[in-house]
Amino acid sequence: MAPVKVGIIGLGATGPALGPGAWAVAAHLASFVPSPHYEIVAVCNSSVESAQRSIDFHKLPSTVKAYGNPEDIANDPNVDLVVVSIIVTNHHKVAKPAVLANKQVFVEWPLGANTAEAEELTKLAKEANLKTIVGSQFRIDPALIKFKELIDSGAIGKVTSTQVQYSPFFGPPGTWMADAAYYLDFKSGGNEFHIAFGHFFDSFLYVLGDFATIKATFSQQYPIMKLVNTKTGEIVDPAFPKTAPDHMFVQGVLESGAIASVNYNRPGELVGKTLRWTISGTEGEIELTVNGALQMGHSEREIRIKTGEDKEARVVDWQVSMPAHVEGVQFPGQNTARLFEAYAHGDKSVPDFEDGLRLHRLLDRIAKDAGYA
Repeated sequence: MAPVKVGIIGLGATGPALGPGAWAVAAHLASFVPSPHYEIVAVCNSSVESAQRSIDFHKLPSTVKAYGNPEDIANDPNVDLVVVSIIVTNHHKVAKPAVLANKQVFVEWPLGANTAEAEELTKLAKEANLKTIVGSQFRIDPALIKFKELIDSGAIGKVTSTQVQYSPFFGPPGTWMADAAYYLDFKSGGNEFHIAFGHFFDSFLYVLGDFATIKATFSQQYPIMKLVNTKTGEIVDPAFPKTAPDHMFVQGVLESGAIASVNYNRPGELVGKTLRWTISGTEGEIELTVNGALQMGHSEREIRIKTGEDKEARVVDWQVSMPAHVEGVQFPGQNTARLFEAYAHGDKSVPDFEDGLRLHRLLDRIAKDAGYA
């Protein structure tokens, strides 16, 4: 089968570090270059010159085309799949031309800066019967897949309740990157609630389904932030106001009838693991722990289960073998590589725009109940 021809929007002329264009390098470029299923044929940045610099910097073939606006890459007949990896406030603007050109389209999570943008992209893609992907990479993590398989198989009986403690550690909670100040703004659609909390809730929806009723409480424990230049370490703003929450509690009853409690907080230092997710059932209990970033794929993960047949909780093997071109992808890109590998093989578990829209709508319900609508 011929490889899928890829056009990337947002590939920086940089290494896999923090900063604009770096995620496309660390996750997407790292996934596509070694894969036999994909071929990069175009790059689009804010100008043709910027795109060409990225092509040259990464030593991509001279045949790779450089574009300076999303309409041009969308209308390139040689591009099959357009990959959008830029700031969320521009997702809709650059993804829409690709959808209108009937391309396959990948958009990093969040799908849009708000639900209205996600609704339009999803509607257009559905009307054109397009293949789409949204970048909710934790869903494709093999530990999460095994976790879901055990729940679906009835290993713990009927699910009765679930408790989640999620405490991502991004460094000192009162300090942030100056070139990503949008992450501190609730209205940007690309903040801690929509991105970090959102990535977890995609997996929650995938494993347990939606909420029938919701109660939510948000808090800003760090309302004033220090902004730091990531290249020099210099504090460029010692008192930047933050409007996005950093502590979030969500409780409710699921459509299945089970009750749920999800606690997200930002500790000054972390005791224990980043994620502890327990699901209780009529026949037992199962727990998934992750120590590190959820969606990136290189974190320590463990599944433990205890049923009536077990004297003690037992560890479940979740490891699966993957092709060398996937296993070889370094942090933070391995789950992105798994996502594209699954997509190339037609795996139905790959999240699409409709999944993204469903998540947007759930986050809206949560934010509204917390008084952040």
